[in-house]
Amino acid sequence: MSYLGELRRNVRPLAAASLGVGTSLPLFAYTNSVFSPFLLREFGWTRAQFALVGLTMLATLFILPFVGRFTDLLGVRRMAIVGTLLVPLCFAGFAAMAGSFAVYLVIATGLLMVGAFTSPLTYSRLIAENFQHAQGLALTIMNCTPAVLAIALVPLLNRGIETHGWRAAYLGLAGFVLVCGLAAVALTPAHRSAVSARSSATPRPAARGDYALILRSRAFWVIFGGMFLCLIQTPLHAAQMNLMLMENGLTTQGAANVVAVYALGTIIGRIACGLALDRFSTPVVTAVSMGLPALGYFLLGTQMDAAVVVTASMFLVGISVGAESDLLSFLVARYFDIRIYSTTLGLIFTCSFLASATGAPAISLVLRLTDSYAPFLFLVTGTILAGSLLFTLLPGGRDGEKVG
Repeated sequence: MSYLGELRRNVRPLAAASLGVGTSLPLFAYTNSVFSPFLLREFGWTRAQFALVGLTMLATLFILPFVGRFTDLLGVRRMAIVGTLLVPLCFAGFAAMAGSFAVYLVIATGLLMVGAFTSPLTYSRLIAENFQHAQGLALTIMNCTPAVLAIALVPLLNRGIETHGWRAAYLGLAGFVLVCGLAAVALTPAHRSAVSARSSATPRPAARGDYALILRSRAFWVIFGGMFLCLIQTPLHAAQMNLMLMENGLTTQGAANVVAVYALGTIIGRIACGLALDRFSTPVVTAVSMGLPALGYFLLGTQMDAAVVVTASMFLVGISVGAESDLLSFLVARYFDIRIYSTTLGLIFTCSFLASATGAPAISLVLRLTDSYAPFLFLVTGTILAGSLLFTLLPGGRDGEKVG
């Protein structure tokens, strides 16, 4: 089958995955930062205090392997319906808050946990099952959807908050996510056991055997270590983004506009990375894609606060964040058998959440000591460069035997 023919044949699973991921955790990374300045202003929370929101990632470390394993066993549709129904309730909880930061942390934790059921961890299996030649491009289309929606939604949310209040904006976001999520579930094909010829000839090993295979593989630990070092900066482009940009002299609306440019960067990064992964060496594409934000964060840490410099820096960060979404799924599909695809991806996702949970207290400490993001920006510049170099240790050939 031709490259584009594969896309045409699998429009339905691609549409389901794109819509499901587009209104899940990747979208919330954009929308959370819009609400943060207004919540801090109303409830009197400090920036150092709010930076601790990243610690909520720790709760997901226990649920991500579960979600991944049961997606392999039960299929995408059964797992996705859980998140589709529960995520809007979390936004309704945000809308009902009375000012307790502990309550905010509890709801944010719940959102991350139930959001995992509709995240790329679940929906990207549809891509891994149905695409071979155009897998990179299909992942690009899926992962571009949150950024495409964010370009329009982030400025709209900011105006909605200023006009109608943040509580109404949370309820509107809940309704939007529910409608799109139900449509994605309806489009999801019935579960099928997509296994390789080699693995279908033998009985499915127990979970203990699968995890042992994964954890003994060199590829897993290279991906895990590289992603951890590169993703310590994650809180900066989640709940902290608007606050960081406002430190560079931007207004709330100006910061929201830069977030839209950042979202455009994620789209360009995803398209470029997805096409490159289908054509060039996986380790080289991964190293270059994950190393780009080092320059962006370095510039943000300097005194060059001109709007054009800040915008260009966030554009560079966006390019890498866009590539990251493709890479997590592609690397697992590239080096691990489809039978254990979601099981492996669940473990890799714990790495990204653990990195974010590590970065959150580090940002909080830096803000307490210096009242500035700059020292942390210079720190993550170094960790990103080190992590991106690790990916060059991955096998470069495309015909090697996959783990599992």
